[in-house]
Amino acid sequence: MKAWIWKGVDDLVLDGHYPDPDARPGWVVLKVLAAGICSTDAAIVSGRFDAGRPPAVLGHEICGRVVAVGEGVTAAKEGERVVVETSLACGWCPKCRSGNKHLCREAGEIGFPPYDGGYAEYVAVPQGCVRRMPDVMTDDQGAILEASICPFGRIYRDGLRPGATVLVQGCGVGGLSFLQAAKICGASKVIVAARNVRRLETARRFGADVTVNVKDEDLESRVMEETGGEGVDLSIDAAGAASTIDAAVRYCTKGGRVMLYGIPPDDVPIRLPVKDMLFRQITISGGTNNELAWVPLMELIAAGRFNNRDMVTHRFAFDELPQAMRTVSERPDGLIKAVVRMEG
Repeated sequence: MKAWIWKGVDDLVLDGHYPDPDARPGWVVLKVLAAGICSTDAAIVSGRFDAGRPPAVLGHEICGRVVAVGEGVTAAKEGERVVVETSLACGWCPKCRSGNKHLCREAGEIGFPPYDGGYAEYVAVPQGCVRRMPDVMTDDQGAILEASICPFGRIYRDGLRPGATVLVQGCGVGGLSFLQAAKICGASKVIVAARNVRRLETARRFGADVTVNVKDEDLESRVMEETGGEGVDLSIDAAGAASTIDAAVRYCTKGGRVMLYGIPPDDVPIRLPVKDMLFRQITISGGTNNELAWVPLMELIAAGRFNNRDMVTHRFAFDELPQAMRTVSERPDGLIKAVVRMEG
């Protein structure tokens, strides 16, 4: 089969004779239909993110069709179209049994060494990692679902008080997913802050009640104006900058919650206002993944309540993967999510 092999910094090679995966017991083989390009993958290829040692087949945002099933498989049938929930774990420890297998001591992930991912014609995954897609979802929507699972899953897991006010800093795919999840869960007002005018326009289309261009407006003044001087009940950082993390805490109401999602560069020092956190009793949490959220999110997409169709803004043929990686790294105006399609 054809597969893109990550061999080192800025070194992606298309191998036309990579070994086909086997349908071993408990696993299924998928023909990849489309794969999302995560900014993490682009950072791995460029050497800005450490994800283990090459060579490897990357790609952890996968939509595929089941073409073979191993012995003992009951969760999938040949011909079904599925998305891949990529976390791997032991399945037996307390973390796994509580729906937190990504916290398992033996955790791994499809698309990260040593597990081959979706930048290939075929990929093998455990049967517990496949989720059947609703017929109304496109391959592209399935390919980028993982990008929304982490934000949506945080709200789904932690809950949100109906009528709460929410601040989201950053409006890439993470910010847009947090925005929609908050509205679905009953937020009365969602404020989205960013520096890019076009992205703020997109946030309004996705349901933001208030948008703030932080290049032209003072965010603290707007937040306090919109919340009667109280601050927001839930403050989300989906940008990953030192300044936005600090602001996420400072603009939160007393007794409120802060969710950290954006990943700052390793060389950027982060200083949290600890005294402020203590005396105002702010709860701060971080997190990725949520295996329990995949089916509910697809149901919401199928019902037209969560829009990930319009998140796909750039499409590439499979042979154009290096170009797709460069595009994601350069973050052109208008980019939300890019996908590669096996059929072009």
